[in-house]
Amino acid sequence: MRRSGVWIAGMLIGCAAAAAARSEELDAAQVQTLSAAEADRVTYRGDIARFGKLVELSPEAAAALAKRPFPIELTVLENPRPAVIAAFAGHTAGLSLPKLTTLSLDQAQALAGYTGGRLALNGLTALSPEVARALAAFAGQRIIKDKIQPGTLELNGVKEPSPEAAAVIAECKGVISLTGLASLTSIPLAHKLGSQPILTLAVPTLSDDVARALFLGPQAARNTMMSLGLKELSVEAAKALGERGRTLGGHWQFNELEAISDEVAEALSAPAAIRCKKVTALSDRAATALNRYVHAHMYALADVSNESLEMFSRRQGFMIHGLRKLDCVPFAATLMSNNSDFLDLPQLETISEEAADALAADVRRSKRCIVPLPALTALSSVALAEVLAEGPLPDTRAPRGANQEARRKTVALNLARLETAPDAVVRALAKRTGPLSLGLTTLSVEAATAIAVREQATTLGTARLSDEAATALAKAKAKVTLPNLADVSAAGLAALRENPMIELPKAIGQAR
Repeated sequence: MRRSGVWIAGMLIGCAAAAAARSEELDAAQVQTLSAAEADRVTYRGDIARFGKLVELSPEAAAALAKRPFPIELTVLENPRPAVIAAFAGHTAGLSLPKLTTLSLDQAQALAGYTGGRLALNGLTALSPEVARALAAFAGQRIIKDKIQPGTLELNGVKEPSPEAAAVIAECKGVISLTGLASLTSIPLAHKLGSQPILTLAVPTLSDDVARALFLGPQAARNTMMSLGLKELSVEAAKALGERGRTLGGHWQFNELEAISDEVAEALSAPAAIRCKKVTALSDRAATALNRYVHAHMYALADVSNESLEMFSRRQGFMIHGLRKLDCVPFAATLMSNNSDFLDLPQLETISEEAADALAADVRRSKRCIVPLPALTALSSVALAEVLAEGPLPDTRAPRGANQEARRKTVALNLARLETAPDAVVRALAKRTGPLSLGLTTLSVEAATAIAVREQATTLGTARLSDEAATALAKAKAKVTLPNLADVSAAGLAALRENPMIELPKAIGQAR
């Protein structure tokens, strides 16, 4: 017993010491001053220690902080002395100085000696040739899959470097990030950017010479991920990118391009991957050319022929997220089995009964989650209604490791724009386990009865209720919300008010 008492006492002392240590922790976000001795007590939340109130830092404190193994952002530190910057040389986790808007040559030389994997100087808007020459010495390093890789120098606030500064910074030993560039005219810089494994550029246009330098430079990397802000793409530029895709592979994302002509599509054609955020239409000729891509995401594509859709149905990996209308049965019949869980159809407004039946059969055959259809305005297929009711729907909010039944209970079936559906479809949807939202403008007695027996919450967009439908709905077992109800008789309203599970608009849902 005595030994047990000693053990308990030791535990209590240890807990007390731990609590005392915790009470001395310093939250990086709240630190206003920092000494070298205090650096060991800094804690932070999230993926980086952001010092949001630290306006001054000594070289000694910087050196102590550099020994900590976490990324550091000196959020409000505006003009650190070169000695402070140099003190971070041995830090490896990443350093960001967003308030550093001007850079002296001494500061640039000190920063070039930083050895971490990320040096972010995104507050800089201009770059002199002298500063660029000093920063070009930055190499840094990070370990990726047990291999040492060059670090990244972020200069994302720089918009228009001079030709000389652009040529000099292109000699940087590390990876350069220049996502804020308004234009790219430097051939050496285009060569440098095109040699990197990841490229993000917002420039709206490229000359043919610069495009060839960017896409087909002497050090062009294999399987590059490129995120491009081009609003225009010439045939020659497309040829260069297509040739790169055919010889080196890659993944191109066009964030601003709204149209792809037949000639550009044929020049781009390659066994690579492509994503287009704003392209709304493709001719059959362009679709045939882009069909060569092994993986394609078309987020806004709505104008495409059924012939092209049928062509896409014979392969995997061509995903059209922007469809507004679907009546191509072969495409619907392979939509889920051909595509991964990345597919969504947020714009689909109408689907023919035949296509809906084919989609439902494909969901059952492929045993995949049916994609949500939040924009659907009409549904006549009982088979698709049953699939939607059964779920589960993909949802990132569902608890990790949750089984399908748990997911069904946590994910709402949102058909808030579904204005019309026959009673058989409503009955099928009403069997959904979990919250249900239907935009039905009118509600039959049979549909109201199916909703009333549900045991989970239902939201209805109905604006008008007959007395018979109101009476049937008034028997609801679970919560029913009617935010748009405006036309209902006094008798119908009285019946609804009798049930505390019915939630009425404030305009008519006065105290019971």
